[in-house]
Amino acid sequence: MDSKDRSIDFLDVLMILARHKKFIILSVLIISILAVVYSILASQYWRSTASILPAEERKSSLALDSSLMGLGSAVLGGSFQLQGVDLVTIMKSRSFTDDIIKEFNLIEYFKIKHPDSLVVFEKARKKFNNKVKHISLDEETGLISITIETKDKYLSTEIANYYWKKLEKYNLENRMSKGKQKRIFIEKRMYEVEASIDSLSHFLNTFQEKNNTINLEEQTKVLIALYSDLVAQQIQTKIELEYQRTFLEESSPIVTKLRNKLQLLNNQIKNMETNEETQVSKYTLEIDSIPNIMQQYSAILLDLEIQKKLYEFLYPQYEDAKIEEIKDLPTIEIVDEAVPAGLRFRPKRARICIIIFFLALIISSILVYTNYLLQETGRDQKIRQFWSLLFRKLPRNE
Repeated sequence: MDSKDRSIDFLDVLMILARHKKFIILSVLIISILAVVYSILASQYWRSTASILPAEERKSSLALDSSLMGLGSAVLGGSFQLQGVDLVTIMKSRSFTDDIIKEFNLIEYFKIKHPDSLVVFEKARKKFNNKVKHISLDEETGLISITIETKDKYLSTEIANYYWKKLEKYNLENRMSKGKQKRIFIEKRMYEVEASIDSLSHFLNTFQEKNNTINLEEQTKVLIALYSDLVAQQIQTKIELEYQRTFLEESSPIVTKLRNKLQLLNNQIKNMETNEETQVSKYTLEIDSIPNIMQQYSAILLDLEIQKKLYEFLYPQYEDAKIEEIKDLPTIEIVDEAVPAGLRFRPKRARICIIIFFLALIISSILVYTNYLLQETGRDQKIRQFWSLLFRKLPRNE
């Protein structure tokens, strides 16, 4: 039967492989030994993973949200998922990576040497991002996993934990929460109001000392009542004096008494109007000056009252803002801190040996069968010679 017409079934293949079993066994044995040696001598890598969650966005309860901080709320507010994306973006940033490379002297770890520092850092970043750092975000749960893989189990742990510690520091120092914005705004406004209250209070004291006023309203009421009473007595005395003069002489004791009384009332009214030293007290105001003093006094009191009302409004907001700042800081929640790995991540020696063993077996079998086909089908002489030399002119099956 011609070789071109012959068909070889699975049993024929097994027979061919069996004839060259020494070659196959020797090849598989040598490659397997090399695989074992490689797996033993290869550098061991250890993985450590830290898991974090972004702090949940809290709703603000301040009354100023809609009026004073509407724009800030829109900018800083975000969904739980978007916070996770932001945190991952920050951790993957160049500045974040460079800081870790410097902190743990990873240039020496990667054994990078070059006179140009820019080239050194560029190579270190690539190695770190491609071989050391693995950051992932679970979009359903928002869980962020920070996995670090190095040749030192403790170095992997330290870098993984350093990630979330630096991230938390970054949040506290560089990111301004809504509560902090409100607290700073209200605090500044409160200081301005307090300064206005102090200034107006001092001005009011100076005004009272200068114009001898304690309680202007009460003083004015008493003064007007006294003044009106004196004027009423004056008018009454004048009427009575005019009446008595129609019947009595000027030398009459009654007329003299009424005339003296009228003179006394005139003097008292004049003293009140001119505020002379003959007044009863220095806190007795001059009648003519009351409108002007009252106007100034009322204006000062009005300004002072406005500032006090404003302070009464701001102070509760300030206290709420301080509480909101504590609640609303964009910190992270640590689900799992990284711990030193108990088992190496790679190389996986058993897996390597098994895979290499089967690959060696398959490849050596393919080579044997290919050699058989080339010799049996009368291919090009050079190809036959090559394969014959490769297989040391293995005998053909006649």
